[in-house]
Amino acid sequence: MKPFAFKVGETYPLAPFSTVKGMLHAILNAKEYIPLQLSIQGEFESMFVDYQKKYMYKKSDVPAQLITDGLKEQVETDSNLVTTMPMYQHLLFNVTHVIHVQAEPTILEELYNKFQNLSTTVSLGRWEDLVRVDQVELIEVQEEGNDVTKYTQYIPATLREEYEMGENSPFYHLPRKYTIVRGRRQWDYIEAMLIPKETDISLHDCFDEEGLPIFLMEG
Repeated sequence: MKPFAFKVGETYPLAPFSTVKGMLHAILNAKEYIPLQLSIQGEFESMFVDYQKKYMYKKSDVPAQLITDGLKEQVETDSNLVTTMPMYQHLLFNVTHVIHVQAEPTILEELYNKFQNLSTTVSLGRWEDLVRVDQVELIEVQEEGNDVTKYTQYIPATLREEYEMGENSPFYHLPRKYTIVRGRRQWDYIEAMLIPKETDISLHDCFDEEGLPIFLMEG
């Protein structure tokens, strides 16, 4: 590894739609894509930076780098198959998500029942990104709620003018779903912007039973 020869692995402030959808599909043990609409909001306590050695695979068929006792102290790699480089990785600490899901009634009922009878741990993204599920419930949306946001929240980019977001406001090209094309993942994306907590949403008319706003986007 060459000193100072590094790149940065950034992170989204909230989980993107593809990550949340992947978690839900895993809980449902889905074998095919299930249409879902999602509203994602939340917060994190802090962000820190980890210095990691990244392995990048040149081919789809490579030997496993892990053994039963964990990662080898010095992994032998074939430079024709794998390259490595040092990288700073941004990580979030103590993340809270509030996720609203709209789908067919049978899907929502199955998802609710699966959450009540989990057979394994739940992860959001990587297997090591474990989720503590505090509350799962079926709700009826309300037309009235809080006038300001309690959490940071993704909303459709088309609402930019309505919320008077400036040129430098955070917009994201978020992964939504993928299809396999010639053995590779081909991603479909969704345009969203991030509004901070305490944003005025007094004109909004879709809330949950606790008054939290729901901005559904195609997940």
